[in-house]
Amino acid sequence: MRNWTTPAPRWPAVLGAMLTLGVSIAIAGPASAMTTLDVELDTGLSGTFATVDIVENAGALDFTIQLDPSLGPNADIREFYFNILDADITGVGITTNDSVQANYSLESDPAVTGGAGSGFDYGVNFGNGAGPPGNGALNFASFTVFADQSLSLAQLQQISHAKGGMIDLHLALHVQGTSLLPGATSETVGGMIVVPEPSAGLLLSIAMTGWGIQSRRTRQADAA
Repeated sequence: MRNWTTPAPRWPAVLGAMLTLGVSIAIAGPASAMTTLDVELDTGLSGTFATVDIVENAGALDFTIQLDPSLGPNADIREFYFNILDADITGVGITTNDSVQANYSLESDPAVTGGAGSGFDYGVNFGNGAGPPGNGALNFASFTVFADQSLSLAQLQQISHAKGGMIDLHLALHVQGTSLLPGATSETVGGMIVVPEPSAGLLLSIAMTGWGIQSRRTRQADAA
């Protein structure tokens, strides 16, 4: 026998539940950030000098650095600097699958070359360019940072300061062989990590899909 009783509308509750689920999915998924190193530390000059792509990977952090052509054809990645917010993190190290002559090395509390007074917890050294030990002129590098404890993007968001506190930084990169500024053959550039927010359109799509599924189930139950 068909049940003609009209059920109370349930879509607001379903929509709210699916939006909550969408937010949970967005939060639970692997976090990533594409960071632009957009300020030259000595002069404060703005530009797109390099990008750093960071992805959370099973408790470690995968980094990919790419120089921008504005630094010149002979630009060479030499040192990369970053912070880890939690002082109790131990066993920090790096690995890489890059084909290199000199292994990338990690040091703590490095001297920041050309850093305009900035300081960082860690520095990655990429070798001595074309000289021994060196890796030639690098405009691209990738590596993974790991520790005894799980690492996250949030732990990289400790701010360092350059030029007497006028420039805020999460990351910095020292580059040799540049031709960005007249008379200068090296630059140190930096930037802030920006973690993208979940897309509102994506969350709405998840919610509407859930509402559609629930509506079909309601109609099928009423027709039984």
